[in-house]
Order: sequence, then structure tokens, then C-alpha cells
Amino acid sequence: MAYYYPIQNEYLRNLVMLSESIHSMTDREVQSMVEQIATLDEEGQKAMITTLEDEQRQIAAEKAKRGITPAMEMRAIEENTAKLHLIKHDFETTVRKENERTQILESEKAADNILRELDDNSNQK
Repeated sequence: MAYYYPIQNEYLRNLVMLSESIHSMTDREVQSMVEQIATLDEEGQKAMITTLEDEQRQIAAEKAKRGITPAMEMRAIEENTAKLHLIKHDFETTVRKENERTQILESEKAADNILRELDDNSNQK
């Protein structure tokens, strides 16, 4: 995941973080782009802001044309968040069960070793 804080201009940084065209790149390419943007002079930053604002307007217009409303987007985000929570819960449950299983196996192995040692000691007498 890219680190955006080299971009000092907060508004520009937020636009970069929202940019779908930038996020279509690999993580390495995004980080390289962030570093390049961070070194732009004031005029370059203004041009980048204008470009990214245009991109956001185009995306909003395309969504409006398709009938996608902010409420619909929020609902989709909420649904995906709920799915993510379920996945996280299932993962944590699976990890906990596996840890418990491992502990039980280790306990059984230790108990078998103790019984074997006791049996060996009683056979030696």
C-alpha cells in the first residue's frame, strides 16, 4: 500500500488518494507517482489538482449517467463492510480452533511421553 504523506499539500494528497487512475497502477507504480507528485513545484501541483479534479467530475458524471447515487454507493460499502467483518470473524474463529487443536495435540503428546516414562521406569524395577 502506498504511503501518501510525502505530498505536503493536503488537498492534493486527498485527490491522489481518491484517484481511480492512480489506483489502477501497481503499488510500486503508485508509490513512484506519489514521490513524483511530492516533488512538483507550486505550478505543477496546481496542474495536478486541476487534472485530478477533472477526473473526479468525470467519474461523478459517469455514475450519475448510470443512475448510481451516493446512497447506493454507501449501501454497497456497508454491505462489503459487513462481508469483511464476517470473513474476519470466520478467520479469527478458525485460527482460535487451530490453536486449540494444536495445544490439545501437544498436551496429548506430553501425556503420552509421561506415561511412556512411567511405564519404562516400572518395567526397569
